[in-house]
Amino acid sequence: MKFFRKKFCSHNHSHEESRLNRIHRRGFTIIETLVAITVLMIAVAGPLVVASKGLSGALASRDQMIASYLAQESMETIRNTIDNNLSQGLSWLNGFSNCTPSTVPCDASAIDATAFLTGKAAPLTISSSGYYSHAGTGSASIFTRSFYLVTPGTNTACQTTSNECTVIIEVDWNEGPTPYDVILSDEITNTAR
Repeated sequence: MKFFRKKFCSHNHSHEESRLNRIHRRGFTIIETLVAITVLMIAVAGPLVVASKGLSGALASRDQMIASYLAQESMETIRNTIDNNLSQGLSWLNGFSNCTPSTVPCDASAIDATAFLTGKAAPLTISSSGYYSHAGTGSASIFTRSFYLVTPGTNTACQTTSNECTVIIEVDWNEGPTPYDVILSDEITNTAR
């Protein structure tokens, strides 16, 4: 009989211990869950931040590439205009007289009907087919483009009697509060290509 009591007491003690362990295990499980959720959030947030930075960098690169293409298009339009002027017996700088740094710069576009627009650089529009210009009914883009002609090595206006000028093309845009620009400059001469 003594043995039975002992076993019974032992069983009660064991039951009490088991109940306390369950209580402690429940509390520990909640803490474990909170720690696991925190670790999981950190593990997920890190790659999301990296992906966000990568996407921002890709968008900035895309805009810089578009700006470079817009500057190159303007340069090609200027060169073609000079070739056309020379082939028609006109002054090689015909149409460029207002495109100086002291006046408001010009813009040259292969798409616009009037090749040289003088006035404050307005945002270029982008057509539904993806072409940038000042003409048309497209939506406003983030880019503005302008150019001017100077005497090489100076910041003074290039004279129509000169045989060489430097053309400076600037494409500007903003990404949020940050301004960006692409500047292209090249020498042009009084000779056909």
